[in-house]
Amino acid sequence: MSALTRPSSSAAHPSLWFGAAMTAIVVLIALVSLVWTPQDPTAMEMTQRLQGPSALHWLGTDRFGRDVLSMAMAGAAISLQVSFVAIAFGMALGVPLGLFAAMRGGVLDEAAMRMSDLIFAFPALLTAIMLRELFGPGALNAMIAIGIFNVPVFARVTYGAALSLRTRDFVTASRLAGKSETLIALDHILPNVLPLLIVQATIQLSLGILAEAALSYMGLGVQPPAPSWGRMLNDAQTLMAVAPRLALVPGLCIVFTVLGLNLLGDGLRDKLDPRLRRRQA
Repeated sequence: MSALTRPSSSAAHPSLWFGAAMTAIVVLIALVSLVWTPQDPTAMEMTQRLQGPSALHWLGTDRFGRDVLSMAMAGAAISLQVSFVAIAFGMALGVPLGLFAAMRGGVLDEAAMRMSDLIFAFPALLTAIMLRELFGPGALNAMIAIGIFNVPVFARVTYGAALSLRTRDFVTASRLAGKSETLIALDHILPNVLPLLIVQATIQLSLGILAEAALSYMGLGVQPPAPSWGRMLNDAQTLMAVAPRLALVPGLCIVFTVLGLNLLGDGLRDKLDPRLRRRQA
């Protein structure tokens, strides 16, 4: 393909730029909510309950008189915080586990993968229920529950990629040069696995947003008076006939955020995956 007909990087990966823009908007709103919201998202004003959009309340108020826009903005910060911490937790445990299993092999390899299967048997919801019984509901328990579920995800991604790399020539040359398996994993395997981990992290972030909303909806995540998209949906379910916007606002926020992260993940995969790059070339 000539230089004149080859698509530009932005044209070749439109989902990357759309996803990045959508994600940037959500992150910006979340950051702004940390220092400013139109109203106090936790302040109740019963005389203003179930008001429609107005100059004072752009998206109206809920059944407790709280400003819906302020709650949605603050909910973005909480959803992203829970998801980011949970993904970091999953990567911090899963990536070393996958590297260890791939580089050591044998019995240790089998034991690490079976441990991963065991964790898969306990989804985030079940883990959150167990943690609630032990420590009570809360955002921290939601982070731990989602994080534990992400450990085997990152372990398997790392394991599969590292397994295909450990027999490559550059790894063999490093062994002949006297490098330890640990140094080989850190200096050669991990940098080559990193693009796959970045793509997987964006996908898991979108799933983390959904998981946090589901846990909060069921009362297992963020607790009142802290605003959360999932809790907003829970509060709105009995008011659908009276004020459907109370469910539409958090619902659209979740859809927009998850769609943006999925588009970003697809774009990053197309851009960073070496197999796809070779096909496009």
